[in-house]
Amino acid sequence: MTRAGSGRPMDAVSGPHAGQPLLTAGAPALAADAVLVLCHGRGATAQGVVNLMEPVHRHGVAVLAPQAERSRWYPRPSTAPRATNEPWLSSSVDCVAAALERARAIDVPPERTVIGGFSQGACVAAEFVRRTPARYGGLAILSGSLPGTADELGSSPIDGSLEETPILIGYGEDDPHVDRDRVAETVRLFEQADAAVDERCYPDTGHEVTDDEFAAIGAMLEELL
Repeated sequence: MTRAGSGRPMDAVSGPHAGQPLLTAGAPALAADAVLVLCHGRGATAQGVVNLMEPVHRHGVAVLAPQAERSRWYPRPSTAPRATNEPWLSSSVDCVAAALERARAIDVPPERTVIGGFSQGACVAAEFVRRTPARYGGLAILSGSLPGTADELGSSPIDGSLEETPILIGYGEDDPHVDRDRVAETVRLFEQADAAVDERCYPDTGHEVTDDEFAAIGAMLEELL
């Protein structure tokens, strides 16, 4: 397993996740040509998601993984009204923003940064990109979707262009935590914002990450390198 560095506190983060560490792994700062930002699932850790995503690590890729307070990004289900998950949801978005700022500090811009997450972390990664549209190196939404109610998803277009950012949305057909209608709305919103969305539904698969998803994220990173 790849052992992440202990990480410095994310001083710019406000709210419940203020002061949590940002773990580092992969290429050292001076050798980083791309960055992978990873958000862990509920009940998991930054170190855990770094280990989970070890198959996608590449030479020249620095890995940054923020840690959530008490290992949860927000307390209520992703399907709950966004307001009921505040201020945790906005604080979690701040954590992703802090990781992007750390990437910029080592001269890796957003267009060479892939943002990804699993489960609740996937929802956080998606929400960050929804709120902060720009050209990113990629977005990997693994077993998740945009958070919010169906009405919120249907009435909140993304205010800006993603400029052909490649987005992978992968999930298992048998995953009890992923609703196909919410995935469809997530795809629609990102495509309307000019993203290049690759939706992959895996038969006979539950709440897990597949080898195919690892390969797809690895290909995103290799494209940047």
